Amino acid sequence: MGFAASFRPHHLPATFPLRSRELSSLRRGWKQKTLPFAAVTIGKDHSILIVKSGLNNSKSSINDNGASETAKVLLERLFAQTQKLEQGMSRDGEPLEDFHVGFDLQTLESDLLAALTALKQKEDDLQDAEKMVVLEQTEAGNLAFASQASQIEDLKLQLNERDQEVGVAQSALSAKEDEIDKMRHELVKKSEEAEKIRSELASKSQILNEANEVVKKQEIELRELREAIQEKEEQLETSVSLRKLEEEKLKIAESKLEQQTMEWLSAQEELKKLAEEASKHMGEANETFNDFTRVKQLLADVRSELVSSQKSLASSRQQMEQQEQLLKRQLEELEEQRTSVASYMESLKNAQIEVESERVKLRVVEAGNKDLERDLSVERELLEELQEELKKEKSSLQQAIQDASFLRQQLEQKNAEFGDMSNVLQNKEAELVEAKLEIQHLKSEQASVQLILEEKNQELSDAKKKLEQLNQEIAELKMLMSNELSDTKMKFSEAETVIERIAELTSRLVTSVKDEDNNLLRPVDDIGHELMHQLVDRPSNDSRLQKKQLETELKLTKETLKEKEMEVLVAQRVLTIKDEELKTVLGRENWGRSIGDLAIEKLQLEAAELEVEAATSALQKLAEMSHELLIKASTSVEADSDTSILLQSCSDPMIKNDESFTEVKTGVARLSALTEQLVKDAGLAGAHLRS
Repeated sequence: MGFAASFRPHHLPATFPLRSRELSSLRRGWKQKTLPFAAVTIGKDHSILIVKSGLNNSKSSINDNGASETAKVLLERLFAQTQKLEQGMSRDGEPLEDFHVGFDLQTLESDLLAALTALKQKEDDLQDAEKMVVLEQTEAGNLAFASQASQIEDLKLQLNERDQEVGVAQSALSAKEDEIDKMRHELVKKSEEAEKIRSELASKSQILNEANEVVKKQEIELRELREAIQEKEEQLETSVSLRKLEEEKLKIAESKLEQQTMEWLSAQEELKKLAEEASKHMGEANETFNDFTRVKQLLADVRSELVSSQKSLASSRQQMEQQEQLLKRQLEELEEQRTSVASYMESLKNAQIEVESERVKLRVVEAGNKDLERDLSVERELLEELQEELKKEKSSLQQAIQDASFLRQQLEQKNAEFGDMSNVLQNKEAELVEAKLEIQHLKSEQASVQLILEEKNQELSDAKKKLEQLNQEIAELKMLMSNELSDTKMKFSEAETVIERIAELTSRLVTSVKDEDNNLLRPVDDIGHELMHQLVDRPSNDSRLQKKQLETELKLTKETLKEKEMEVLVAQRVLTIKDEELKTVLGRENWGRSIGDLAIEKLQLEAAELEVEAATSALQKLAEMSHELLIKASTSVEADSDTSILLQSCSDPMIKNDESFTEVKTGVARLSALTEQLVKDAGLAGAHLRS
């Protein structure tokens, strides 16, 4: 249950609507986390400040009926007394006795003190309630987060177990796949080796076939060479036989040539003999000369034949030598061909032996290839079996992956819910990070801020000194005003004595005039009236002059008071600026605290400031009302003094009014002192709350 407090001062400060707007916006922002404060409503004739506070949390165990009811009753009584005071001040023409009936300043002071204590108690209760609500909300949020975190941890554990199982299955599957890949690689290698062996066997068989063909060709060539050698041997035999025949012919021709040479030599000897005989027988010379010419011709013919036969013999010899050389060469070639054929036959035999060995190796490799093909077929069967097992394991792995995906979906849902709930925490963490960064930035500026604070403190001390001087001047002005009031009282007393003297003179004149004649009554009365008017006019003129002097002095004092009030307002503004700077500096120093605590403390401070401002404004209005009451009382006293100078019958009420005025003055002084004390207490409380 909230409490309500209402005051009816004449004027509220302009900052209250702004405060109400700020509080309403903060209430909409924080909703149920903080205490809502009602806005300030201002009427036409009288301003009413209503402060309402209540707890929205249903778990709050604080019952604030007693303190709020007592505060409400006290404030209602205070409001009723202030309203009576306003009504009494509004009645200017009536005497002050009716206004002072039932007005008790001591009860007003006690009511104000009780209201202030009740407000402070209520403020403490509200702060405790806010702390309890914040703690309960944080505990509830922590429990919710803890439950969700435990659920998410359970799901994560299940998912980790599934992931481990899937990992084990995948590792086994990968191992089997590696084994299958290795077997496939080995199978491929073996098949490649078999293909290589097959290609080598084919190439070797092709080489063997080519070697066989070459051997066959070489055998054919050998046969041809043998046949050519036989033919050449036959040709050599025929050439040798022909040579022998030619040698025999040459021998026969040589023998014939020798015979012919012998015959020629014999014929020459005969010619010599014939020449000798011719010389002897000249006669017979002619006959013999003819015979001799004939014999010369015959000898020339024989000689030519001999020369030709020699030439043919030399040519035949040369031919025979050439044929011998050719035969030698052919014999050498035949020997070389025989040796080459023999070596070729040996190489051919070696090639045949190698071909036979390669054939044996080829048969062995073919047998190994058949064994390798058998191993490959066995490995293929094993590979097919492993592939079937791999398919089965893949199906089981897919099932496990589906289970893991289902768990992941559940985990994602939980994470989404947890993310929706943890967005606020992340925002708070981001704000905390920003605050920490700002704190680090502000720590770097702390030295300069401290210097500025020292300067501001110096200025604050100067302002406090000025304020003390202003308070001293105000006290001096109060003393002057009290002295002036005492002077006016002295003047009023002198006027009363003059009026008493006039009354005595008039009574004496009346008693002396009664004994005279009726004819002389009228001029004597006129003379008495003139004397009375003269006597009355003199003090009235003096009182008017004194009144004018008092009015001028009051105007001067009002002007000086206005100036002092302006200076006080300026000093208050400077103090408020200093307070704000101190607030900012203290806020920067205390920035390391959490954002929620700062916001709650800010709202609490604003609520306390509102209440303090409401109380201070009410007290200020009471002080203004007391000041106005003092002014009205002084004006009423002046009016009563003017009327008392003119009328003698009003001397007794004047005395009573003067007494009531003194009572009112003392009461108002006490009230003003009380209000000042309350304002000071409120200011100190506000400063304490601000700090």
